[in-house]
Amino acid sequence: MTQSVPPGAPDEGVGRVTEGGQRWPDQGPPQQGGWNTPQQGGQSWAQGPGAGAPPQQGGGQTAPYPQQQPYGAPQPPPQYGPPQGAPGGPPPGWTPPPGYGGEGGGEPPKKRRRWPLVTAIIAIVVVLAGGGYTAWALLGNSGGASSPNDAVTTMAKNLEDRDYLKAAGHLAPNETTLLTDLGTELTQQLQRLQILKPDADATRSLDTVTFAGLRFDQNAAESVRPNVTITKLVAGTITTNGDASTLPFTDSFRQKVFPNGQPPAGTPQHIDIAQVVQEQGEPIRIATVEVDGKWYVSGFYTAADYALKEANEPWPTTSIAAKGATSAQDAVQGLVSAALDANVQRVIELTDPKEMGALHDAGPALVKAAAGAQPSGAKLVDLQTTPTNVRGHTGLALASATVRTPDGSTVTVKRDGDCLAISAPGAGSQRLCTQDLASAGLSEVGSAPAIAEVAPRLVKAALDIKVLTTEIDGAWYVSPGQTVVQLYSDVLGALQPGDIDVFIAAAN
Repeated sequence: MTQSVPPGAPDEGVGRVTEGGQRWPDQGPPQQGGWNTPQQGGQSWAQGPGAGAPPQQGGGQTAPYPQQQPYGAPQPPPQYGPPQGAPGGPPPGWTPPPGYGGEGGGEPPKKRRRWPLVTAIIAIVVVLAGGGYTAWALLGNSGGASSPNDAVTTMAKNLEDRDYLKAAGHLAPNETTLLTDLGTELTQQLQRLQILKPDADATRSLDTVTFAGLRFDQNAAESVRPNVTITKLVAGTITTNGDASTLPFTDSFRQKVFPNGQPPAGTPQHIDIAQVVQEQGEPIRIATVEVDGKWYVSGFYTAADYALKEANEPWPTTSIAAKGATSAQDAVQGLVSAALDANVQRVIELTDPKEMGALHDAGPALVKAAAGAQPSGAKLVDLQTTPTNVRGHTGLALASATVRTPDGSTVTVKRDGDCLAISAPGAGSQRLCTQDLASAGLSEVGSAPAIAEVAPRLVKAALDIKVLTTEIDGAWYVSPGQTVVQLYSDVLGALQPGDIDVFIAAAN
């Protein structure tokens, strides 16, 4: 059952650990930032200033997570063992030698396990969006919640109940649109390549995952911006059974890659969130974003929040406003020129503000971090592209580009069928075709003849790369996410079902 901690209510249940209880290092539990010593007789951790949630009933005892310093505040050095004057600890007035307490001596802190968990959550988001959002969108966008806490707790309950369609309704709409396109493109290509069955359902992969007891500390939620609140996941479990037999592979693909056509039994993986929280000393941060008056869970804002936190930077109080171009080609040319000039602000201004809202909101911090970047010295003199309609976006493929190098010379690259014609004043011209580029790449790594046959098609797919753009209110922007989706689609689209046998043989 999914729960949150209501304001003023006891945090019963937070801090549950695996069977047998959490063991402290020999020095005893840490004594900083709100940790409290247990009472005699195995009683729960005492509440006190800076204390977080007490342990759940039953099982081992767990200390609450310590109160965190705000972004940008000086962080105290780690401490290990009992405090001065405590039994087993150093005498009062003792000064630790250099390197003691995590700086070259003493017991090192436990390895942080936050990012593997965050990565797992993002992977779940991708599957949800790709497998369930299409149907949800056709039924009408009825997702969202009235508060950040409702958004995360309702989505968590949907996951525990394996109601993936409803769970997808609590993802930020811009992210579900992008991830749906990714899931759709990948599924269609893998079906065409006879890797997945024609009736493959992406959400079946979630049948190998079990969610239980997901719990959020409502009192600890942080409003980092008017439209962004960071919720705190403090307990629950995520278990994967590793059973690949439930995945919708075709029988022919199973025979090619698995002994006797049967995937081997996987090793179950178990994540105890309370244990992760205890080890890293803080809850798992899950971002929610307000869109049109409703709150949604956001993978993009979660990633941005962790990036800012790792850099010890607060969330900016302002955003970088979107400033599009007058045409799709001008948007791409402007973005490339800004990148060459190390103009991070202009790069962000030209990105799709609906798709990349998190980038615009976190943008001022990125501009600050790039303050010392030096321009490349190269200038994009001219850019010509070939437009294509892709999923309602305008995709632009290279037709020609002229660049002035830092030494003042001018180089022109022009697409000519399956070749690139490169010319420079005083240096003549050169013509590179897909077979030439493929052979150059294969000479570096070596390859079987079958791989050499596939390589030119992959090179051609690379030459056909399209930058996708979006028109919003009469202005044009570059869409990084949709560009990546199309890259996957084009590269996979260059392959044929028989090519899979080539790659499997090469791997073996």
